[in-house]
Amino acid sequence: MAPAKKLIEIGKMDSATIIQYAMIFVLSFLPISEVRGGIPLAFFYFHEDFGKLALGIVVSVIGNLLVAPFVLYLLKYIDNFIRNYRLVPEKIRRAYIWVMDYVKRKSKSFEKYEMLGLAIFVAIPLPATGAWTASLIAFLIGMNRKKALISIEAGVIGASAIVAIVCLLGLEILKKLFLIQ
Repeated sequence: MAPAKKLIEIGKMDSATIIQYAMIFVLSFLPISEVRGGIPLAFFYFHEDFGKLALGIVVSVIGNLLVAPFVLYLLKYIDNFIRNYRLVPEKIRRAYIWVMDYVKRKSKSFEKYEMLGLAIFVAIPLPATGAWTASLIAFLIGMNRKKALISIEAGVIGASAIVAIVCLLGLEILKKLFLIQ
């Protein structure tokens, strides 16, 4: 099918399908679930239509790729607020600064492997190893934002591939076990 015709077809989606894609996106953006929840949801909704399934996987990946820029941007402002605004009690400010300084001092020994380590951390699709946690870790250790984004996004792509392959293989195994065509 021609790409232009496919776009017209996408533009003619019914509201239920649009809601399903929105749910996949939101689930992929949320902490805890991320692509580990979004991609299986895409398989659940669209296992019978490869075109819709592929779009669902893309929507899931995009939803999770948007986490790191959002969180790293937000953390910069939260840090600035805690350090500079008098609304924050002095004891909390001092404790926060002490923790940040301590973590940065301890992380110096990991600088050599920080990009690769962060990418692998995100790529392993286990609970609490996604883009949200990695963004927080990158911020805490004072990692360069550009390097952090590259590492986290590479990890998201890796995790997405692993989850999609596991879902696809699992679906094929279930079909063979229950003799479904």
